[in-house]
Amino acid sequence: MIKALLNLPHVDDALSRCTNTIQLAFADLSITVHSNETMLLAGIADYYRSYLKLPTTLKLPATLKQTTAPTTALQVFAIEQDAVGEELNWLDVPREAGKQGRKEGYLDVEGGRWIKKFKTGMVFLQRPDQVVAVGPCSANVAQIINFINNQFLNHYLRQGFSLGHASGFSVKGEVTAIAAGSGGGKSTLMLRCLENPERNFLTNDRILIKKTAQGTATMGLAKLPRVNPGTLLHADRLRHILPEARQAALREMPQSELWSLEEKYDVQIEDEYGADRVCLTGHLSRLVMLDWSLNSPEPTCLERVDLATQPDVIEGLRKRPGPFYQDNEGVFADLNAIDSVAHYADELANVTVYRLTGKIDFDRAYELIAALDPA
Repeated sequence: MIKALLNLPHVDDALSRCTNTIQLAFADLSITVHSNETMLLAGIADYYRSYLKLPTTLKLPATLKQTTAPTTALQVFAIEQDAVGEELNWLDVPREAGKQGRKEGYLDVEGGRWIKKFKTGMVFLQRPDQVVAVGPCSANVAQIINFINNQFLNHYLRQGFSLGHASGFSVKGEVTAIAAGSGGGKSTLMLRCLENPERNFLTNDRILIKKTAQGTATMGLAKLPRVNPGTLLHADRLRHILPEARQAALREMPQSELWSLEEKYDVQIEDEYGADRVCLTGHLSRLVMLDWSLNSPEPTCLERVDLATQPDVIEGLRKRPGPFYQDNEGVFADLNAIDSVAHYADELANVTVYRLTGKIDFDRAYELIAALDPA
């Protein structure tokens, strides 16, 4: 059992107890997850089951296309044990605008950084190789998934991709991204758009973009939609995820209260929408920025945006890399740093940008976006 997080040789000695492994492959990245808990690995494999079926060849512009098996291998260790590190003086990780409370702390160590999740007691060692999760892992599988996905994000951020806060779907390899701040409805609208069987799920909350001579390459994050109960309650095919008693209680809530309720549920795409409805890469053709509201008296409207004159429209797309990001030299980014609006506008030079305004109406938004799909 790890007792002293700051004693890195002691931590590394504990890795030998992780004798069980599973292999994950995301495009040109291979990740081996090691653990001392077999059932944890089974849960991770089940979570990623749609992604394990995807080909390793990237459907990206020729300059980025991978034609071989994964070329970069990473090792992730998940050690099941009691929470540790409560006695340390953790520095606070800055939160996004509008977010309250103390969520994460960090401590830098030689060659890496410990990040602590205060709510669960989980701690994560981020470093260039052999990254480690320690604590009650089985009770916090979602945080292990996030940790694995952070390695994916790091890998592609180091290759010059930019991180966006968006959901997205793909039609014949052409991606529509939907962006807004937290609670703006992007996940609900993306899932509503998946009612069209020609559309495939790309991403729920994070997107990677990179301008190339052939267009804007984009990658989703291998993470299933994690949505609030209002999204499930108003979707016929997803409502069953909520217990019936919970459905009844939610129907009694005012719309404004239901909209802001934080209570997360995972949506396994292939269970709810069918097999072969998940993809990881594509070309970003259009971006829809959500600028609507519950109380607007105006009808829902989709208008095209010229970023040369209205660059601030894409403010909700910007996203900080976060405390897990290390660059190619192993240096952690400034926790308050975020790429400028001008940077994102340049990356979107080949993308048609729209703004959805007026009242929140997912059915009408579905119709407006449907008109943009390629024939």
